[in-house]
Amino acid sequence: MPHEILILSRKFWSARNAYVDDFLSRRDCVAAEHDVTYPVDEDTLCEIVRTAEGIITGLERITARVIESAPHLKVVSAGGVGFDHIDLAAANQRGIVVANCAGCNNHSVSELAFGMMLTLARNVVTHDAEIKRGGWVPYDIAVQGSELWGKTLGIVGLGRVGKASALLAKAFGMRVLAYDIAWDITFANQNGISLVPLDTLLAQSDWVTLHCPLTNATRGLIDERAIELMKPSAFLINTARGPVVKESALVNALATKRIAGAGLDVFEVEPHPDNPYIEFENVVLTPHIGGSTREAFDRSLYLASRTSPMLSTGYRHTVR
Repeated sequence: MPHEILILSRKFWSARNAYVDDFLSRRDCVAAEHDVTYPVDEDTLCEIVRTAEGIITGLERITARVIESAPHLKVVSAGGVGFDHIDLAAANQRGIVVANCAGCNNHSVSELAFGMMLTLARNVVTHDAEIKRGGWVPYDIAVQGSELWGKTLGIVGLGRVGKASALLAKAFGMRVLAYDIAWDITFANQNGISLVPLDTLLAQSDWVTLHCPLTNATRGLIDERAIELMKPSAFLINTARGPVVKESALVNALATKRIAGAGLDVFEVEPHPDNPYIEFENVVLTPHIGGSTREAFDRSLYLASRTSPMLSTGYRHTVR
């Protein structure tokens, strides 16, 4: 009897093809067929996981209750890098494998972060809107842009995405500072990156980009105190997780012009029912698309599907 894999993420359903079905079937697995409406609520998840032995999830919350409702569950694979939406304690208690797709979207996320930086630095949104209104003001001092060349980029979280961002920054001729709980001194030395305390990074950076996971330590990391350390001319970019930034602190900083602007791909609540950032012209917003490229989808689907052999081999390794 084939092992049943529940593919939850919409991005995987849209990208799913004969290759995926063949990949699973050759590993004695089959994709479960369920007609669901997104976003999937917890009650629905509890119902459709009852026969699943494996789950491939996007950002759907795999709670303790969902895990309890899946007596046959052996593997949960996060379709991206983050796994804060999965109850690790409940999975560990059951001996369920939790895996992520580390390395699938490094370039996608870092390129979006730089796209936001360039958009903000050159006031692209303002100029685009002006031309579409029939205007033409290329030299207006009020919307004069600036270069990234020679500026300082502070990277919070020097993991895979942070390192990809660092290499892009060096190509742009930027000075790079980085903060992480674990310092990769070899990478830093090889690429001319300065590893510094967070306070130093915030105080010296012209651009601060967040690439850290959401943990108890990073929740609300960028709060009133952190923003107060930043330059008034600095910009904040968040393509990590929304709760890393304290929303009220950032909104207040933007309203009082404490910082120059922000680029946000993630939010405390997604989708945001009453997004407080839409009133600011110096903020660029995207709907959590950091890892949403064709190339990243292909990589994440392949990596997520690779967890299926664990069902038949008895392999046990849980993300902690």
